[in-house]
Amino acid sequence: MRLNVLLLCIVGLLVYPGDAFAYIDPGAGSTLMSVIIGLFVAVAIAVKTYWYKLKGFIFGRSSSQNKNSGQDHRG
Repeated sequence: MRLNVLLLCIVGLLVYPGDAFAYIDPGAGSTLMSVIIGLFVAVAIAVKTYWYKLKGFIFGRSSSQNKNSGQDHRG
């Protein structure tokens, strides 16, 4: 019982928010926006790069069938 109370007090002191006295400059917002936009662009490029493999995985076809299905086979 004593150990539980001690552990609860220690955890309570560790998660208690104190004054940070921190400064976030105005450039931090634009940096954060750049990171978020960069992540979206990276995901879009990854999806574009592996589109045929992803499409084949979802619809159960091989990637070579997907590439050939869009071509015109007129002689």
